[in-house]
Amino acid sequence: MKRFARIASKVAVLLMTVLMLLSLGAGCGEGTGDPEDKTELIIGLGRDFFYGPEDRSFLHGSTNVWESLTYLNENLVAEPWLAESITPSADGKVWTFALREGITFHDGSALDAEVVQKNLLRLSRHPATSEAYRDLDEIVVTGPLTVEVKLAVPSPSFPELISYFNSAIFSAKALDDDGTRLEAPVGTGPYIFDERGEDTIYLKAFEDYWNGTPSIEKVVFHHIPDENTRIAALQSGEVDVLADVGVILPEQVPLLEADPNIQLFTADVLTSVYLIFQTEKAPFNKPELRQAVSLLIEREELVEKLLEGYGKPAVGLLSPLAETWNNPAAAPTCDPSAAKELFEKNLADDENEIEILVNANWARRWPMLSIAQYLQTELGNLGFTATLRNLEMGAFNDAAESGEFHLSLSPWTGSEPDDFFSEWIHSEGGFNSSRGINFSNAQADELIRKAAGEMDLEKRRGLYADLQILVAENAPIVPLYHDVTVYATRKNVEDFTIDFEFRPDLHKARLR
Repeated sequence: MKRFARIASKVAVLLMTVLMLLSLGAGCGEGTGDPEDKTELIIGLGRDFFYGPEDRSFLHGSTNVWESLTYLNENLVAEPWLAESITPSADGKVWTFALREGITFHDGSALDAEVVQKNLLRLSRHPATSEAYRDLDEIVVTGPLTVEVKLAVPSPSFPELISYFNSAIFSAKALDDDGTRLEAPVGTGPYIFDERGEDTIYLKAFEDYWNGTPSIEKVVFHHIPDENTRIAALQSGEVDVLADVGVILPEQVPLLEADPNIQLFTADVLTSVYLIFQTEKAPFNKPELRQAVSLLIEREELVEKLLEGYGKPAVGLLSPLAETWNNPAAAPTCDPSAAKELFEKNLADDENEIEILVNANWARRWPMLSIAQYLQTELGNLGFTATLRNLEMGAFNDAAESGEFHLSLSPWTGSEPDDFFSEWIHSEGGFNSSRGINFSNAQADELIRKAAGEMDLEKRRGLYADLQILVAENAPIVPLYHDVTVYATRKNVEDFTIDFEFRPDLHKARLR
């Protein structure tokens, strides 16, 4: 069990160094280096934050262009943001949102109850956000700054379910006639969307921001897909910051630690990485064999060796930050002897050829290829012939949804148990289907339904504790580790932080 597939770190370091030298030799150009009068912050990313008019939010929330009714606080409880207060009815079926006064959108229009109503109705119809509004009856404007959301059944976690992306608010002028598209990302945030360039998003400060004008005049988000080119860009001064989940791989940290111009930071985030199974095809249509694979994995050593310590061994299906919900009795364990016994009892002779599906895009932000290689080796030692299939995002999504795999790896960010179980475990869950798991269990569906509407906190915790035991026994999805994100800035950047949803606070950030 000590044999881990390692990324060729010496080759990676050499490549990064060459790229860095080439970048330095080519010259930095406008917006590079650390001049004293610099008013533009350039942030390097491993993914594109521009999503377009068909998306739920047009831009990623990390851009600070739009804001939400609610955000999670440090205890993962929803707190009002564009809302000033949130009040539930006694039965949990009606949630009243009182909005802050005096907030304007980037186009000068005012935030009021009618525009919030239009936005929430749009989000309730959008496929990426409709799950949070699945029990919606109606949304009623009860005053100039007051909105009531009426639900068909109690929903004790409704403010959490609609936090961040699920209650992103835009100007009514940005909504098209039928309310399904966004013509432009006209929000209330500290930065205004200015224009889009090739692999770049240009923003400018919103002087009338309700919480005070930000100090940095311009912000640029630059998508740099290659993980080594990102590091070279930071070291050469082409970008000032690398900040997002997975933007710096663990094996790249030593190179940045040795650079006196770089500041390194870490953040515990709500992202976990999971091993998922195609539960309808042999051999992993048998829960015993799914359990066996989970028992085979030494998670502590996986974190130490493949993540260089930048992660936490899985303690449950949800992030350890969500300690209210995780059931220790359902925590994954390692027992190679028990795994071998389960394989010997349940594996047929003709079921040992399997395919491990890897998303190449994710592998440039997390060490998923190394984890897949590790699984390939360990399963090979037990007589499996495991083939790796490394696909770009579009092809990966197609292969996953059609079930063309046996094992796969996937990240997920979140903390609300209703969100997790409804999406991943319920027989009609979005990720259960789109990731090709296709798990179906009537008892799980009933527990999910009951827990979602249980107003008593302790009873609700008990239902989710039972659900976690059920999932551990059936193992359609098993947690591997919880992410610790590494991000970095050049030394001219001050007060730049990201939260557990890896959203930077650009309002507080400063340049010197």
